[in-house]
Amino acid sequence: VIALLALILSVGAQGVYVSLQSSKVSGECDTGSALATEGLEAVRGVAEEKWQNIFNLTKASQHYQIALSGTKWTLATGDETIALNNSTYTRYVIIDNVSRDPTTRLVESVYSTANDDPGTQKVTVTVTWGTTGAESFSVTDYFFRWKNKVCNQTDWSGGAGSGVKNCPDTSYESISPSNTINTAGGQLKLQ
Repeated sequence: VIALLALILSVGAQGVYVSLQSSKVSGECDTGSALATEGLEAVRGVAEEKWQNIFNLTKASQHYQIALSGTKWTLATGDETIALNNSTYTRYVIIDNVSRDPTTRLVESVYSTANDDPGTQKVTVTVTWGTTGAESFSVTDYFFRWKNKVCNQTDWSGGAGSGVKNCPDTSYESISPSNTINTAGGQLKLQ
C-alpha cells in the first residue's frame, strides 16, 4: 500500500510540475505577444507624428528601442530590457525599406532599390526571453505614408526669391493682378 501510494504521489507531483511549467511558458508567450503588439502601436504613433521619424532611420540591421519623450513615443538605438512577472524580456524594432512590383504594385518579397516605395516601410518588433533568449515572438506590419502635413498660406510677404518653402514658412513668392500665384515650381491660377 505504501509503495502504491508513493507511486501515485510521484506521478501526481510530476503532473503538477508539468502543469505549472506549461502555465509559466504560456504566460511568458502571452506577455511576449503583448509587448510586441504594444511596440508596434508605439512605432505607429511615431510614424503618424512625422513620417521622417521612421523613414530617415538606418534600415535592416539597426535595432531600435521605444522610449517616451514627454508625452510622445520616440525611437532610440539599442534594445529595450523589460522585467515583468519574474521574467526578463528584450524588445527591439527593425525598420526596412519596401519595394513594389512595377506591374502589380504588390510588395516584393526581396527589396529592390529600382522599385523602391518611399511611402511604405516594413516594421518588425521582436521580443525575446528565457535564460538564453531562445524564446521569441515577432510581429510585422507595413506602415504607409497617408498623413501629410498641410501648410496654409499665411501672407504674401517675403516670398520673392527666397527659395523653397518648408512648413511653417507658408508664403508664396508672389501673386499677380490676374490672380495667378507664382511659386518656385510653377503657377496656380485662382478662379
